[in-house]
Amino acid sequence: MSDSLPPIKAIPDSHIGLVEASPYALLSTLRHSDGLLSVNPVGYTFDGQCFRISTLKSRVKYRNLQADPRASLCIVDHNDITVYIEVRGHVTLEDDPDRSYMAFQFRNKMGVNPPDDLDPPDSERAIIILRPEQVSTPTLYGGRFGKS
Repeated sequence: MSDSLPPIKAIPDSHIGLVEASPYALLSTLRHSDGLLSVNPVGYTFDGQCFRISTLKSRVKYRNLQADPRASLCIVDHNDITVYIEVRGHVTLEDDPDRSYMAFQFRNKMGVNPPDDLDPPDSERAIIILRPEQVSTPTLYGGRFGKS
């Protein structure tokens, strides 16, 4: 990581429960082919500082992040869509040659081992590590429309 990047921004205590409980988020990247936004649902884990996402190297999001490491992750409270957190920052990409992180992510978020045939033969996996640099935690409409 470059020394010019901002420090890691902490996730507010008010939203840690949402981050830990939600199995999925929406990852936004800039499309390498034309610079337009690309948004994909992803599973993730959070280690208290950074978010980690498993992906195949053949996916567009991986190529997008190779070309431009800026990304945004949005996690919405499934009980109250007026409550969410958006995390913006830069990513690093690490190889996951034995798929151990992908297996960890499955067990951690879904409580199951991934199927042996989850990935195509000879595919390669990587770990996207999102470093929070900006964090937004608005509650739309004062939370008046949430489910009780």
